[in-house]
Amino acid sequence: MASASAAAPAVSFQPGRRAPLPPRCTHSERGVSFDPGSAFYRSDSAPGRDLAVLAATLHRRRRPDPSAPFLCLDAMCGSGVRALRYLAQAGADFVWANDASDALHPVIVGNFSRFEPVPPEGQRRWVVSHLDATRLLAERYLRREYFDVIDVDSFGSEAEYIRAAFLALKIGGLLYLTSTDWRSARGYGGKW
Repeated sequence: MASASAAAPAVSFQPGRRAPLPPRCTHSERGVSFDPGSAFYRSDSAPGRDLAVLAATLHRRRRPDPSAPFLCLDAMCGSGVRALRYLAQAGADFVWANDASDALHPVIVGNFSRFEPVPPEGQRRWVVSHLDATRLLAERYLRREYFDVIDVDSFGSEAEYIRAAFLALKIGGLLYLTSTDWRSARGYGGKW
């Protein structure tokens, strides 16, 4: 009987480099694979995400300066599926994915890991943060970092975020407001 080591293929490791982790993607939406992890994900809301990607794509094509980097910010990204789709499908040059829950950090980073954070050209493609959305948007405004698209899906009422979002939006930018849980925004609570 042959030993187990004789049957195993030879594997070589480069010093200082880790082998890539196998993808843990359990869902696919319009060709973009991702792992929702413990984040809320509702597949029935895909048409709203389709509309967000379509609106961002059309907005990118109609900008006054098409050579400028196209910047998107998802203020409440959950697993990051909409932010991933901005990067993969809407032609975003940079996406800021933010969710207040730092427990989602491994999920969001894992989903974005297929895109190099800093490609050979040297410009970052994406960043992940875990701040309150109002604070994030206000800080972007104070640092004069403006975005072409700002996406706010507050899972209820986005009214408290609108002012800060407008401040961080480029003049002529696209503010995409949605409520995944539209029934709670209309007063239905959790009853379906």
